Amino acid sequence: METPPDDGHADWVIRAYQTEGTSASQPLSSPVVINLGYSVKHFLEGRFVEEPPRAYYTFAFTLWDFLDQASRRQAISTVLLRTGAYGCDICFAGRLERQLVAFCNDPVETALNSGDGIEMIVDVFLPDFPSDEEPSLDVEGVGEDGDFVGIPASTDAVEELTVVKYERGGDIREESCIICFEEFDEGVEVTRTPCKHAFHGGCLTRWLESSRVCPLCRDAIPASADP
Repeated sequence: METPPDDGHADWVIRAYQTEGTSASQPLSSPVVINLGYSVKHFLEGRFVEEPPRAYYTFAFTLWDFLDQASRRQAISTVLLRTGAYGCDICFAGRLERQLVAFCNDPVETALNSGDGIEMIVDVFLPDFPSDEEPSLDVEGVGEDGDFVGIPASTDAVEELTVVKYERGGDIREESCIICFEEFDEGVEVTRTPCKHAFHGGCLTRWLESSRVCPLCRDAIPASADP
């Protein structure tokens, strides 16, 4: 099973294969392995030139982790967070997360019926446009070695972020958390960045462990969240 590359600045191909399961009597303990690798496409002389693919990041889960949409999204979010994808580009990472969640439907159903495990291979292709500027340590994106580059926010800055209750029609502009794509429940506590954008506290904390920039406007969280 395979998906073609997605349209946009970053492309990817997702493939899934059946593997040996744990046992027919305990299908939910069958392994689900995700291998995520990527290469960089350089734009040279009017065309893209692709670098050789780099080593895969490998993550192991069980079929139980992929049984419902919420736990599946959490597992996939973990993969993307630990590989630094969210620190590279929120739009790219969000699109890839949504497609991976949907892509898993058929492999998970097949594995449940057969008792097999699942191995997924995700090949990501990131564009790198030439620039006359020297690379900066304060810039997040694709580093010279081809890895995702993200600068985490400081612990003090994260702890000092404002926590408020969400009220529909109040002064919080967002109606949902752009990181997990879930709507805010009335009265739930949300965490707000200095640029006044709101997110679920846990979602934002995980994000800031990978990247210090706001997921919505890309403003950098300062060394201290105090004005």
